[in-house]
Amino acid sequence: MIAASVLTTAAFAARPFPDLDPSGGTILCYHIVEYPADPRMEISRNVFQQQMRYLSTTGYTVVPLRDIYEYATGKRSTLPKNAVAITLDDGWRSAYTEAFPELKKRHFPFTLFIYPRIIGMTPYALTWKQVKEMAEAGADIESHPLSHPFLTKRRHTTLDAKQYSEWLQKELVDSRRILEKETGHPVKFLAYPYGDYDHYLTADVAKAGYDAALTCDYGRVSRGTNPYRFKRVVIEKHMDFATFRYYLGARPLPLQEMTPLPGQLLDPGEMTISAHIPDYQSLDPKSVGIALLSMTGTLPYSYDAKNGWISLLVNEGLQGSLQRALVWATEKKSRRRVEATWTFRLPDILGDPAFCPAIDPVVIAHAQHPPQTGGSAGPVSTPRSVAAPRLQN
Repeated sequence: MIAASVLTTAAFAARPFPDLDPSGGTILCYHIVEYPADPRMEISRNVFQQQMRYLSTTGYTVVPLRDIYEYATGKRSTLPKNAVAITLDDGWRSAYTEAFPELKKRHFPFTLFIYPRIIGMTPYALTWKQVKEMAEAGADIESHPLSHPFLTKRRHTTLDAKQYSEWLQKELVDSRRILEKETGHPVKFLAYPYGDYDHYLTADVAKAGYDAALTCDYGRVSRGTNPYRFKRVVIEKHMDFATFRYYLGARPLPLQEMTPLPGQLLDPGEMTISAHIPDYQSLDPKSVGIALLSMTGTLPYSYDAKNGWISLLVNEGLQGSLQRALVWATEKKSRRRVEATWTFRLPDILGDPAFCPAIDPVVIAHAQHPPQTGGSAGPVSTPRSVAAPRLQN
């Protein structure tokens, strides 16, 4: 039942994508947050929260999907810088229990692409009550056809032209009718199940009354993009944080003299997070920013455009031992987004085994007073130490 993306991290690694057009907007595609378990399309609650925190603190603007549609079709003259739309496909209950609270907390608009036949089908599926609650709170509910099938004619060779046309109309039209009846809102967008589409299908989707349709093809939506071939960035289980940022368009930003040093252990309390950008003259000074991704909110920071130094002062609010600082900016000429990130550590309040190895008192006792067996001492055990956890890249 769980829809599989046509894109995988392995494919990304094998063939790097070209730079995204810095204009326009990026549409993110999620499926499952936390549960049910799925080898590809499920991501953890912590990963989803990290990605939303990243969007909210590092210069992105989350916009309704309709804004990107209106920009692409010329009905809207501009989009905010680094515009992103959030979509969730299928209709899993985690959209309500996991994603919805996080998105509502951050005042992020989002779109749910639901296929009506999943509703109430399993304990892991949404209910109509939950769908209506999200719709009343401002969620955009759109169509993922009626039963989440492959839609192209080439996938249905046993159907003749008439049978296929009737079946396709039912999938497209009945889905929209049911969703509109349950939510009280018009349904104008469609997401192709499995990203399966061709030029015949796009014409049929337009005839069925949809304004736009979304694929699983990688890319950004720009002015003039075919509205029935909108591209997305599909988020899946094996996408790490660096890959996530890369596919949103970020490219490397060299840094020098980071404080704290990468991997450094700091005494908690008031501290300054800072770095020097050696190539600062190539950047738009108004675009440069810094944040700690462990913070629940944002902190004021200072940037000196005359020498490339950026810093922020932290005196409270840090949670957890591992901390990640992130610096971002936009290049003047290319308008590409560039980023750098590094991690440092605070002591664990229960004692950090990476810096104070655990000692087994029983082993120590045996080492000091080895047991006697027939007048000869047995082998002496040495204290065990706990290996330091590996820091994230």
